[in-house]
This record gives sequence, structure tokens and C-alpha cells, in this order.
Amino acid sequence: HSVMLNNCPVNPPLHYNKFTDAIKRTELDKRWPQLKYEYYFSRDKQYLWKNEFLKHGSCSIKRYKQPAYFDLAMNLKDKFDLLSTLRNNGITPGSTYQLDDIEKAIKTVSIKVPSLKCV
Repeated sequence: HSVMLNNCPVNPPLHYNKFTDAIKRTELDKRWPQLKYEYYFSRDKQYLWKNEFLKHGSCSIKRYKQPAYFDLAMNLKDKFDLLSTLRNNGITPGSTYQLDDIEKAIKTVSIKVPSLKCV
């Protein structure tokens, strides 16, 4: 069975510190854009980054404080370029594919079958 790494109980409760460094915000935005909101508003409020950190960072906070958590996330994103992996396996945006084919493509660079869901 798989373990979902989210919403782990943390004491004291986890706190998110907004990124103020322009370079760090640009690095994050390039890899983890907050598409729900207008560009400058999202970079100021940082709702997506905050929510993701509070949800998933709670499970790794003993090992990775907030800066390390986001650095690790960006390094993983750079290491496992999902769009290139899909493209290399014949899956491109704008077409329809079977879930099995998408999972097989991702499994070429991962150990486990990914947990995919449509939004």
C-alpha cells in the first residue's frame, strides 16, 4: 500500500514564510507557477506555495525546513522533466491518450506508478 505524504500532524503547527528574495521567487515561479491568480498578485500572496508547503512539507519538516523543502522540490522538477518524458514517449499536449499509456511513460523515469488525477 502507498503512503500519502500530506497533512502530517506537526507540533508546533507548521508556519509558512513568504519568499521575499526576487531571484528565489522567479526560480519558484518558473517551475511552480501559480496559475490561478494574476502574476504579481500570486507572487505577493504565494497561496499555492504556502498551501503545498503546509500540506506536504508537514511530513518532512523534521528533515527539511522550508527553504530546503522548496530547493529539493525545484531540484526534483529539474531532474525529472515530466513534459520531456511524456514527449519522448509520444505523448504531446492537445491529443487524447489512455491512462495506461501515460502511466507507462512516467514509469520509465520513476520507480512507482504515478498517482494521476484530472483537474
